[in-house]
Amino acid sequence: MWVKLQAVSLSSILSHLIISISLVGVAPRCYDTGNFTTNSTYGRNRDLLLDSLPRNASANGGFITATIGQGSDKVYALAMCKGDSTPEKCFSLVNDTIHELMDTCPNQKEAYSWTGDFSVVHYADHSFFGTLELEPSVAVYNTGNVTSNLTEFDTVWESLINSVVRKASNGSSSLKYATGEAELGAFQRIYSLVQCTPDLSEQRCDSCLRQSASRYESCCHGKQGGVVQRPNCYFRWEMYPFYTANASTTASLSPPPSPSSPPPPAASPPPNSVDSEIRKGKYRSARCMLISGIK
Repeated sequence: MWVKLQAVSLSSILSHLIISISLVGVAPRCYDTGNFTTNSTYGRNRDLLLDSLPRNASANGGFITATIGQGSDKVYALAMCKGDSTPEKCFSLVNDTIHELMDTCPNQKEAYSWTGDFSVVHYADHSFFGTLELEPSVAVYNTGNVTSNLTEFDTVWESLINSVVRKASNGSSSLKYATGEAELGAFQRIYSLVQCTPDLSEQRCDSCLRQSASRYESCCHGKQGGVVQRPNCYFRWEMYPFYTANASTTASLSPPPSPSSPPPPAASPPPNSVDSEIRKGKYRSARCMLISGIK
């Protein structure tokens, strides 16, 4: 069940909770574009295709597109894992996502789901490969505020984001993923990870990520990190390490300017809140806010 929380009560709730950004997940989206009947040819094709995705995605570097069937019974599917996932982790995440998707959307001809660790699964009765889809989306932000000079912070942050977006967009047809970090004074660093589904063109990947960065800035400027997830891309930055670095996917950065005064050391991951916007008329869910706690 989705729970709508008013902003006025959110701060009081968060004051008593430690929220883990890595555990934030979004319920599957069941598209209202048509249904199939139990034991139909389309239904059997869907089940067969989804069953193959965990194995094929994990064996193919974390991304796979596939089809099965013909005519009105043809099913299209896509699965992707975060770029630093191991094959074992990728298999597990995609498998779990599929089970949740099938439980929630048992007879919809199109459905989509992601997990907090950014395992994406999307299937449909039409081709969506290479198509830029900006909705549904979810924005997550840390409630802690940036403590350094905000003008200086913006300069460093924008340089980092531009670098990782360019690196990811220029990726291959099998991986469009980049990470990067930048110094913010003597005691702090900014970390970022971005990724697109590799079926997107360079231009569409760039557009998806830049629109995600703009959405983050419009809702959460001055906060200590956050995430924007869309069907085709994933955007995240923090003031603490949260990914496994790899030289081949790390963006090159120019040295940031020196601060006027040293900021305090970065704190542990702060709490966050979630704002999920769902495209009207296409999904069962409505605008909502979700809180996920950790142990």
